[in-house]
Amino acid sequence: MRSLRARALNAMNRAIDAGATPAELARADTVFKGAESLSAQSRLPEAMVQLATAASLWAEAERQSRARAARDTEARRAAEPPAAPAVTPAPIDPRPDIQKVIDDYARALESRDVGQVRRAYPGLTPAQQQSWQDFFQSVRNLKAGLTVTAVHLAGVTAEAIVSGVYEYDNATTGRAERRPVTFRAIFVVDSGGWRLTTIR
Repeated sequence: MRSLRARALNAMNRAIDAGATPAELARADTVFKGAESLSAQSRLPEAMVQLATAASLWAEAERQSRARAARDTEARRAAEPPAAPAVTPAPIDPRPDIQKVIDDYARALESRDVGQVRRAYPGLTPAQQQSWQDFFQSVRNLKAGLTVTAVHLAGVTAEAIVSGVYEYDNATTGRAERRPVTFRAIFVVDSGGWRLTTIR
């Protein structure tokens, strides 16, 4: 009896703390008083059932009260004016946008046109340009699958680890070949979005 009574009173206190209204507490109050009356008459089994019922009703009142508080909080949030935009235009998770830039770079490589590569990667160095020209002349049917595997964001710049594979036919032998690749890419974001500035 003592433990059931304590459990019921704990449930009542939790319901009150949660902001339950007197109307929500009333049913359990009535049942609890009935249990006390039965206990005074030594009708303990019936009193124990009533105490368990009271605890359950108070727990339900607590749940209703917490749900109402959550709804009220949501309504207040909805009524509040939207927060001012962040100073930096960088999104919270830049990876999807950075992946799009890398996808554009991969399509430029597949074109085997250095001009398109430079448009996708304006920071292309003379050495990189020469290397790509030599490579493009030695392959056919180039497919570039590149995936951003990690991004480290620092303000309006980001460093990404990019992994993938180049698949192509060797122009000399005609044989299909694969070249796994991993490189670091630096990006800068401005009003136009993320731009690829450096590959190393």
